[in-house]
Amino acid sequence: TADDIFSGKAFPGQKIVILGGGSVGCELADYLAPLLNDRFIRNRDITVLEMGKEILMTETGAGRSVLVQRMLQKGIHIECNAKMTKAQDGKIYFEQNGTERVIENVNTLVFAIGYHIDAAIEDMLKQTNRPYYLIGDCNKVGNIKDAISTAYEVARKL
Repeated sequence: TADDIFSGKAFPGQKIVILGGGSVGCELADYLAPLLNDRFIRNRDITVLEMGKEILMTETGAGRSVLVQRMLQKGIHIECNAKMTKAQDGKIYFEQNGTERVIENVNTLVFAIGYHIDAAIEDMLKQTNRPYYLIGDCNKVGNIKDAISTAYEVARKL
């Protein structure tokens, strides 16, 4: 998963396919991609597969624009309207606009396809019979702006 790579628990190879073109998938692609105009032998070939019509659909503003531009400059392949159908023998098969396509010689497949709320934290807090406030992904899966906004509202009410 993207979390495994970001935390150092897993190390990707040179030909990488990332499933998910949201903020986590795109930030991972940017992190793993070579520096701009770098011809170093360890450079990676990275493809992002996104099921939606575009990457980073929940992001807006200059941050999104800068990240997309940097990804394109680094040569990251972006495939939208793409749904993976099979992974077999170093090949990733995906359907895009009614056509089956394949990426060959893949040695790393990374899942960056979203998060789910873990209710265990709230269940534990309920048992304490103390007041509590949920902020960030334990309340609603979102981005840093969502967490800051929720934290602001909680602090304002206190």
